[in-house]
Amino acid sequence: MPTWSTQQLTEYFIAVNAAPTEDAAVALAVERAAEIVEAEVGVVVLAGRPHGAWGLGRGAPAPALLTLPAAGAVVDLPGLGDVHAVPSQLGSGLAGALVVGRLDEPFGPEERQTLQGMAQMLGAAMRGARALAAEQTLRAEREREARLVETLLAIQRGISARRPLQETLDAITGGAAELLGAQVRLVLAGDDTSCPAADAAMRSEELYVDEDAEGLTVIAVPVLAAGETAGALVARVSGAEGYHADQVEAFAQQAGLALTDARTVEEVHEAHHDHVTGLPNRALFLKAFHDRDRAGVLFIDLDRFKAVNDSLGHDAGDKLLAAVAGRIRGCVRVGDTVARLGGDEFAVLLGDAARDSAVATGERIIAAVREPFRIEGRSVYIGASIGVALPATAGAVPDELLSCADLAMYRAKKDGPGRVVVYEPAMHAAALHYLSLRADLQRALAGGEFALQYQPLVRLDNGTVVGVEALLRWNSPERGVVAPGEFLPIAEEAGLIGDIGQWVLASAARQVAAWRRRRPGLTLNVNISGLELLRPGFVEDVTRTLAAAALPTSAVTLELTESVLMSDPKPAVLALNRLRARGVQLSIDDFGTGYSSLAYLRDLPVDELKVDRAFIARTQLTGRDMALVSTIMELGHILGLRVVAEGIENQAQLDAVQRLGCALGQGFHLHRPMDPAAIPPLLDAPPLYRAA
Repeated sequence: MPTWSTQQLTEYFIAVNAAPTEDAAVALAVERAAEIVEAEVGVVVLAGRPHGAWGLGRGAPAPALLTLPAAGAVVDLPGLGDVHAVPSQLGSGLAGALVVGRLDEPFGPEERQTLQGMAQMLGAAMRGARALAAEQTLRAEREREARLVETLLAIQRGISARRPLQETLDAITGGAAELLGAQVRLVLAGDDTSCPAADAAMRSEELYVDEDAEGLTVIAVPVLAAGETAGALVARVSGAEGYHADQVEAFAQQAGLALTDARTVEEVHEAHHDHVTGLPNRALFLKAFHDRDRAGVLFIDLDRFKAVNDSLGHDAGDKLLAAVAGRIRGCVRVGDTVARLGGDEFAVLLGDAARDSAVATGERIIAAVREPFRIEGRSVYIGASIGVALPATAGAVPDELLSCADLAMYRAKKDGPGRVVVYEPAMHAAALHYLSLRADLQRALAGGEFALQYQPLVRLDNGTVVGVEALLRWNSPERGVVAPGEFLPIAEEAGLIGDIGQWVLASAARQVAAWRRRRPGLTLNVNISGLELLRPGFVEDVTRTLAAAALPTSAVTLELTESVLMSDPKPAVLALNRLRARGVQLSIDDFGTGYSSLAYLRDLPVDELKVDRAFIARTQLTGRDMALVSTIMELGHILGLRVVAEGIENQAQLDAVQRLGCALGQGFHLHRPMDPAAIPPLLDAPPLYRAA
């Protein structure tokens, strides 16, 4: 037999690696290997299945070859007779081998070594091809996500700019078809068309999935406009149903927004002026843009208007809007145009696009709106947040300029009420990031990306662990660890906080109920959002969840911040009283940093104060620090409340709060947040220190 050189093996490796696909590489490798050792048959066996069979005709390889015969074995192959077969392993990570067989003459040691080298080279090529394919799949997925966010943002801009309805709907179906590589159509209720999938989705008002005669997956999602079923978005796709269904639902939501907005425009904005305020409406405002050269714009959104509207009624709300319009008109110059865009949103088209004068106009409007309004015999207080867009940074196209001012206004609201913010291009990237993060967050709970850690609550006189606080963690496969401060506000805005909070409470309750078999008195603290507290049915959901976990209500403390309790105190107190009546303990978290009055604190049905870490944050506490902490602790004790010191990070801080008589504490110096598996050993361990 010929001797094969390293150079020839290198050429073999290069040829195998040059194959366009893994299957092509396997077929080429089997054929070349058989030719090199002058074998009659060859095959690659992976997990008992043949790949790239050569010299075996159209039939399946004999079972004796697929079971990987021992080196030097003789295998009886139908039509060939006795064949000397030798398997060569493909290497780590690939459970299989390259098998070749030859008539008449067994393989020598040098040939077996050569075959083993070729098998290893094939294995390396296959591993490389698979890694490349996985990388390409991940890259393609990220590109699809980015295109989806860009497409949805462009559609939202079209809706915000009130582009023609059909143009927006065409953009929705066209964008969905391009991203999904599918046939997409929008079927509106009442359309004279035969589409069983759309009919089924509209009838059930739920996602409908089926397979058509061509083997494609048919996905139909109901489209809701103003709370009513207005149609269905239907897509015929191939591939993963779950991924495609999420995308179709996203586009169906955009269609619903477009139809809802169109109905509003049709019903409320039939004329060129708003009937409540007498101001130009959005359509006339945009038309005025086209008559101006390089104009700037203010986008004004009222703060706390919804609370007035809800408490005093829509008639009072309309009177307030009319009064606001009058004050805005009084703050602008003759050449400026004021419009009501809808709801509690106003805009000003500026004759002068200079930054300083635009900001000054915005500040005058904020100051004017901040003054009390007399509505139906009452003094009403509201505020305003304003975004400014100027041609120098936002361009001169009217729709884009207004959209940029809207983005700046959103940033102003996030920074705090009563602010004027000028648009910068970086805000666009921030908006994309927000949309992307919101989309990932919507998938996180269903995808099992949330986890809980637990930080022990410690008795400070002896270091005994008496409770744990459940802390939510998000481990995103794309973003890594996402801080709660980054995603929880978005969860609240997106209406996801209720589902997330329910999952946290249920998971933590089951876990602590199990630990209480080891430590019967162990308690659980869980943070809740103000939106959860005020949600109808929240108290009943808490009770059911704890009962299902077999955890006594008295073992659970729900934590809320001062700002949550004080932002809408009357409904909050009602909900807290109902929770307290069911035995649930209540705590004010981060106490001392909010703005609660002593009168409210006296009346709040709470059991615990958690002193904010800011009061003991210094490495060495000063006399003033000690006085503040002592005052808060004394106040808690007078009111009969448990007092917990948060953020104990060194021995000096621990000594200080112990001297002040604080009973309970948390902090890295005592225990860091832990994964659930670390808690049982901690419960079995002796106290951190002995009582003095």
